[in-house]
Amino acid sequence: MSKTVTESNIRGLGLLLEKICRDGGYDFRDYKPGTVVRRLERRLQATGNESYLDYMQFLDAHPEEYNRLAYTLTIAVSGFFRSHATFERVAKLVLPELVSHKLNHDEHRLRFWSTASARGEEPYSIAIMLAEFLGDRTSDFDIQVYATDINQQTLKQAQTGTYSLKDLENLPEGKLEKYFTRSNQGYVVKDHISKMVRFSYFDLTSTVSPPFTELDCVFCCNILIYLQKHLQERLLSMLYEALATPGYLVLGEVETPTDNLRRKLTRLDTKAKIYRQRVDDDVEKERSHKQYL
Repeated sequence: MSKTVTESNIRGLGLLLEKICRDGGYDFRDYKPGTVVRRLERRLQATGNESYLDYMQFLDAHPEEYNRLAYTLTIAVSGFFRSHATFERVAKLVLPELVSHKLNHDEHRLRFWSTASARGEEPYSIAIMLAEFLGDRTSDFDIQVYATDINQQTLKQAQTGTYSLKDLENLPEGKLEKYFTRSNQGYVVKDHISKMVRFSYFDLTSTVSPPFTELDCVFCCNILIYLQKHLQERLLSMLYEALATPGYLVLGEVETPTDNLRRKLTRLDTKAKIYRQRVDDDVEKERSHKQYL
């Protein structure tokens, strides 16, 4: 960060964030200040502004800058099956238990939510994972993978389902030919996968009400690390309320639930941050374990 911004304009950060929320419709007020300041600096440099005040005036004259700013503040490293270990553990620990529960209750709906879908890699990865696990039984289920993001630009890109070969270089072996079709623009997600995914705009930080309910599994990976604790608590509470029973929550590998939510969840894996709603059996097992100790 430039010396000018650090010493002369840091006090204006709050005013700038209020303006972005009020006039641009993007609420970054409860993001961790360090993250916001570092990424704001990129836009100040790109637009030739020296201070937050200058940038506020620039926003008035160039309202299209709000979208570019939102992209900069929310951009995250993504990729298909970004954390192979997490997807492997979800396929091994969550899907057998979840599908068995559905069949035992004569239910045939599966609802997943990718809360920060970026360019679509995560929700398409979830859809591919489900297709791999279910195999010939895929058509027996009504599958919906909800994919939301705050960035309109990346949502439009994601909806095309088109990626370069470099974008797909980390795909597990055999999945490129099985789930993508070659086109003039690159590689396109095949219809039976793209039909599972529904993209829509949603700002995780601006509401306490979930856009979906009765969800079987929610992916909220590498988001909490950018948020202050009170916003983490509000977001996680909202996600928990959106879950069906049983419901599963998947976080990033360096993230953990807040104390209030941890009491309501059972962790399914020591490395991958995969959690399930606690049920009576979990409580009883914990009591028995304490008595044994």
